[in-house]
Amino acid sequence: MNHDLTAGEFQALTGLTAKALRLYAERGILAPAAVDPDSGYRQYARSQFQKGVVIDLLRRAQVPLSELATAPGFPFERWRETVEMKRLVEDFYLDVAERIATFNAADFTAHSSPAPALDWVGFLVDLGIPEDVDGRIETFSGLAVNMPAAENAFTEALADLGVASAVMSWTAVPDLAVRKGNGQVVMARPGPVRLSSRSRELIEGRVHSSTGQSITVVSGTLPRRIEVTFSSTATREVTPVEEAACGYLHTLAFEEHRTRHHLTAIAPTARQVSHGESMFPSTNSAGSISVFDVHPAN
Repeated sequence: MNHDLTAGEFQALTGLTAKALRLYAERGILAPAAVDPDSGYRQYARSQFQKGVVIDLLRRAQVPLSELATAPGFPFERWRETVEMKRLVEDFYLDVAERIATFNAADFTAHSSPAPALDWVGFLVDLGIPEDVDGRIETFSGLAVNMPAAENAFTEALADLGVASAVMSWTAVPDLAVRKGNGQVVMARPGPVRLSSRSRELIEGRVHSSTGQSITVVSGTLPRRIEVTFSSTATREVTPVEEAACGYLHTLAFEEHRTRHHLTAIAPTARQVSHGESMFPSTNSAGSISVFDVHPAN
């Protein structure tokens, strides 16, 4: 092989920097054709020009280093599908952000209802949501299957203990998770606040044996409160973007309402409440609504 290009000449031809060439050599992505044992000068063959250019362009296309070892035999079609999916996700989040940026408090009407204290039982789940887009897609896809399965197993375990199935359930972010920033959620329903250790172990074991998921049974009491919900006065088509923005918009509406009426929130986040036997009904349903709990005036 004719090693007739210096590192500088190869850089000029391919657009790759000296730092990039050193990195690619270390990772086994693009090694020099020869290295002078005395001076350490690297040489490249002209036949490596094509691979060098392809690698440079792929990096400009935001392809990670882990994918570059196969260049120029790169799986372009597979990567195009990955890029297309990422663009769809990015466009979706941009649309949701735009919707929230155009929030107008006048588009929402508050509804307040007094509610008595309510004992509840539920289970705590660690969501483990990653930061990267691919990981989020995979995690949310898994949750769409795993969470209903866990809820079903939880309901069956309660029935075995003689606890009747409730016609209302809700999800909430535990206070500890808010303080620590953990990805946790509680799935709850009206039920006995006092469960024996054996009962809790039975429920946790039932869910784990049915779904493979590890949960923690929790219970508590919702205090006497005023429940605040919101309806929209603006006519908008129900789209995935509108659905994704809904919770954020209701939170903004609540903050405006809370400030204007000098209300004290019981929890920093809303509960997502479903008036049915499940949070994940398989048939037609009105879905869940955001319920904000505030302390009564007296």
